[in-house]
Amino acid sequence: MVKHEWSLANLRSKAEFYCATAEHCSYEVRLKLQQWSATDEQIEHIVAHLQKERFVDEQRYCNAFVHDKLLYQGWGRMKMRAQLQAKHLPTAAIEQALNEIDRDTYMSVLTRVLATKKRSIKSADPQAREKLIRFAMQRGFTNDEINGII
Repeated sequence: MVKHEWSLANLRSKAEFYCATAEHCSYEVRLKLQQWSATDEQIEHIVAHLQKERFVDEQRYCNAFVHDKLLYQGWGRMKMRAQLQAKHLPTAAIEQALNEIDRDTYMSVLTRVLATKKRSIKSADPQAREKLIRFAMQRGFTNDEINGII
C-alpha cells in the first residue's frame, strides 16, 4: 500500500473540512491526522490552527456530545463522562456539560429507556427488576436514579 505524502496546506484543508462537517474534539482530529500520515509537528501546528479558528472547541464538543448521547442514545451521565474522558477532554469541560443537563429531560430519558426495555422482558420473569437495573446501569445511570424511577 502506497502512503500519500500530503503538504501542510493540504492537511490543514482536509482537517478544516473534517471539522466543518461534524463536531470533533482535538483528540479525534489528531487521530485522523495520524491516519493521513502527518508528522507530530504538522499535527500540533494544524490542531493549534483549528483551535484558533474555532473549528475545534472542546467545550462546544462536550456540550454537543452530552446533548446527542442523552437524547438519541439514551445514555446516562456515568457513561457519557467515561466516553469523554477516553477522548482526553478537560475535566472542567466535561463536568460543565454534564451539569447543564436538564433534570426533567434526564429523568424522562431514563423513564423512556426503562419502559422500552421493560417491554422486551417477559412479565413472568422473576429477575425482571434486576435485568432493568443492570440494563440502565450499562447505559450510565446510577442506582439511585434507577430506583427513583422503578
